[in-house]
Amino acid sequence: MLRQRLITASLLFLLFLVLIFWAPCWVFLVFLMLLAFLAGREWGHLSLIAWPNGLALMLAALFPMLIFFSQHLPGSALALGSVIWWVLLAVLLMLMPPSRLPEAAAWQRPMSAMAVFPVLLPALLFSLSLQQRTPQFLLWVILIISAGDVGAMTFGKIWGRHPLVPRISPGKTWEGLLGGLLASVIMGTLGAWMWIGAAVSSLRSGAVLGLITGIFAVLGDLAESFLKRRASCKDSGQLLPGHGGLLDRLDSMSAGIPVFVAGLYYLGWWK
Repeated sequence: MLRQRLITASLLFLLFLVLIFWAPCWVFLVFLMLLAFLAGREWGHLSLIAWPNGLALMLAALFPMLIFFSQHLPGSALALGSVIWWVLLAVLLMLMPPSRLPEAAAWQRPMSAMAVFPVLLPALLFSLSLQQRTPQFLLWVILIISAGDVGAMTFGKIWGRHPLVPRISPGKTWEGLLGGLLASVIMGTLGAWMWIGAAVSSLRSGAVLGLITGIFAVLGDLAESFLKRRASCKDSGQLLPGHGGLLDRLDSMSAGIPVFVAGLYYLGWWK
């Protein structure tokens, strides 16, 4: 399983490198629309709705429309709105028990399905903007989130003793969280050193940006774990060998990328 996971992760990373730095804008847009469709279908299955493909088509179709309308909306406002959304979602995750969706009221299934739009669309939009403006920053946020994932898995397996949120994700531990955040801070600092400058203030800001991005990435992961727990599913799908479904890879990105962009605006690094 670990070997399969590493092979899949390596191939995905090489694909993203090519798309980030060498793909034309329209190719990257088509790729993101494909991601939106596949992730939307998985989300629809986890929401136990009868029309997961319809949800997926709506998500993929709304993405280019959002690009058009976002041209008349300050990017900082969209980034801030996404951050507020994820903070509110964190409160809901703390208060709402992950009761099984098949036994819940009928209206909760479409409500669960509709939540995919504010979760995924902003991250996809900012990914496209970063690829056009500063592709190295898109690579940077992916490395921050990926390093956090690897750090959490490593620390959790070696030292994990205390469950983080057992009612949502029994496998996650506080030790894994600390290891993941440490890895994100290191990658945030390294990215600032490479692409911003070696000044102490830049390195400090990069470390904080890595920390906050890592925290929100964990929140995105927990949000998907909550959805899987309600649907009584271990993985969102079987698309990626060793990883599960596409949502199992995009959950952290969906929360981490918008807060990363909000941080770029705040620090004056958005170019």
